[in-house]
Amino acid sequence: MRKAQNQADGNHVLYGLFAIAILGLSWLGGLLVERWSLSSIKTTAIERTLLYKSTLNNAINRLRYLPLVISRHPVISDLLEKHQGLDDARTYLSSINTASNGAVIYVLDKTGRTIASSNWQQPKSFEGNNYGFRPYFQQALAGREGRLFAIGVTTKRAGYFFSRPVYSRQQASNVLGVVVVKVELEQLQSEWEEGGENVFVTSKDDVIILSSNPDWTYKTTKPLSIKTREKIAASRIFEEQSLDALDFKGTHQQFAGSVSIRGTQYHAFASEPDQNGLTVFYLAELGATKNAKWLSTILLLTAGFLSLMIFLYLRERTRKLVLDKEAREARRIKRINEQLEAEINNRKHVEKELRNAQKELVLATKMAALGRMSAAIAHEVNQPIAAIRTFAASSKLLVQRGHASDAVQALDDISKMTERLAIITGDLKLLARNSSEQHSRVDLRVAIANSMKLFDPEFESAKIMVTKNIPTQPVWVEGSLTRIEQVLINLIRNALDAMKDRTNKHQLGVSLLTEKSQAVLRIEDNGVGLSSKVAEYLFDPFFTTKPLGEGTGLGLAISYGIVEEMGGKLRARNLPNGGASFSVRLGLAPVRVDKKTLEIAT
Repeated sequence: MRKAQNQADGNHVLYGLFAIAILGLSWLGGLLVERWSLSSIKTTAIERTLLYKSTLNNAINRLRYLPLVISRHPVISDLLEKHQGLDDARTYLSSINTASNGAVIYVLDKTGRTIASSNWQQPKSFEGNNYGFRPYFQQALAGREGRLFAIGVTTKRAGYFFSRPVYSRQQASNVLGVVVVKVELEQLQSEWEEGGENVFVTSKDDVIILSSNPDWTYKTTKPLSIKTREKIAASRIFEEQSLDALDFKGTHQQFAGSVSIRGTQYHAFASEPDQNGLTVFYLAELGATKNAKWLSTILLLTAGFLSLMIFLYLRERTRKLVLDKEAREARRIKRINEQLEAEINNRKHVEKELRNAQKELVLATKMAALGRMSAAIAHEVNQPIAAIRTFAASSKLLVQRGHASDAVQALDDISKMTERLAIITGDLKLLARNSSEQHSRVDLRVAIANSMKLFDPEFESAKIMVTKNIPTQPVWVEGSLTRIEQVLINLIRNALDAMKDRTNKHQLGVSLLTEKSQAVLRIEDNGVGLSSKVAEYLFDPFFTTKPLGEGTGLGLAISYGIVEEMGGKLRARNLPNGGASFSVRLGLAPVRVDKKTLEIAT
């Protein structure tokens, strides 16, 4: 009873922790959504700011080149220097202004008085007005390009002014006057108003000169100093404008980051000032981010508590299923115990019979292994014994004929065959472990000659045509002469056996060549070749295609082990025209240089 009560209390605590976790995660999720939304807004705002800046620069700078072009026209220089050709100058300025779709183009003399303009026929013509107080006139008079945003003194319409000095054609350094081009931006401002976004442009004095919200135009993003106001008043840039500060709230009263204007929260993004000193501000409203935050928080809370309810339902359902499963498992275990008891008694009887069968199998395996080993030894010593018989018969015949020296040679060959027998019987160890015999330099030509010599009588009796391709120079390798000969004897014997059942003329090819750092020895025949099944198990111990009693399947296995032990490779393949080819690859021995020869060479 108390245990159940403690478990219930523990569950209540757990559910309370779940509820707290859901509340915390929902609040955190809302904050993350708000940050993500703000980050998305920032990315978009930066792109829009750059777009507006590009649009502004295109609108302002599209006619920047005109003052320089007009200042070099002869009509303008004659007007300023010779005081003639006024009508021609007016016509020229009017045509250029119409073609370029500009606001107005006019020419000032050295005192700042307008002597010709493109609007000379309009009521508010610039001709006769003096603009010497404008900074763009003073900059051009000093030989520089002039730039200025200002409200027109005559038209009361804002625009951007570009100016260039006009030089005398007789004296290049003499400034005769100034050419000015005005670009109005009212059309651009109208397009921004229709776009519905919050964007404005400030001059280098922090005055808003262009805005999508007309109420913000000619406001400042920070209070102007007295010195700045005096400078603006002297140049009459913002004619009759109070230049009050924009009513906003921001961090440290700076118009950057999060700002509030008349209760609306914005995030302000500002571009870098351009070459004209203008800065583009883009204001992104933050109301959507707040809404996204609260909406995501509510959705997460709903989803969290719904998940908790589903969890409690599934937990109770799982608990019931577990109890039912445990009851079924108990009944199943009882049945299994009864079956196990019967199986144990049956297994004891089977194990007893299995032990008796294993004893009989071990005995049979030992007898089979003993038989294969005896057959292997008989197979490997068969060739040397046959050779000993041949040499013994030859010795007897030579002694009878009085050829004692030849008989001694034959006895020497018999002695070599007995040595070979001792080594061959020891070679059976290669099937279990590597040989420890010391290697020496061996001329493969000698090994081929010794091995072929054993089969000369059989070649002659079976009428086998033997083709040799042996180099005249020694081919040295590191190894054992006797073991190499044993490999060659096994390969030649297999080639002869493969040609027994063929009716065509028997051919045996023996070749030796060098490839890079290897010696390659090939034994080729025109026998029956190798089937796919034979090729797969060719070098496995005790695998043979010969009839029972004629082979043990150890010849190629032992040869393979000898070649591998000397660091070489033994491979087999079928020839295109029939027959098989066995190749032995061994590494060439290092070249030895005679010391005396080396001393003479040096």
